[in-house]
Amino acid sequence: MSPFKSGIPITVTEAMVERIIKMKSSGQDIKVEITPKHIVLSGTMEVKKMMFKKNVAFRITLKPVHVEKRTISFELVEMEPIDRDFINQRIFNRPPFFEFEKRTIKMNVNAWNIVKKIPVGTIKSYELVEGALKMKLSL
Repeated sequence: MSPFKSGIPITVTEAMVERIIKMKSSGQDIKVEITPKHIVLSGTMEVKKMMFKKNVAFRITLKPVHVEKRTISFELVEMEPIDRDFINQRIFNRPPFFEFEKRTIKMNVNAWNIVKKIPVGTIKSYELVEGALKMKLSL
């Protein structure tokens, strides 16, 4: 009997998500926290208004809502202090890893090296735990 009968376990940590979000981003200081209920991103982002640059602090709370094949969709539950699409766009517009559209962030787990190595299967189950997103890929 195969040890992977119930699926192949995959863990995406806070540090992994942080690294992807910080890719190609300048002037962003972002911390990712994964709890059993939400993924919370907090930090500062440089915003240019007219000719001035200002660091704006933010906190974004995401909740997983849907899984399709190898993509997990998260709903933007809360954004403080201001809810602005351009901030979300700058943080989450990270193809092929993340895609932002209409208050939904789609995470394509197939873009992660840890998953790319497994050519078959879809996300069978997932759960948020302290510090990580745990998934099982079906075979």
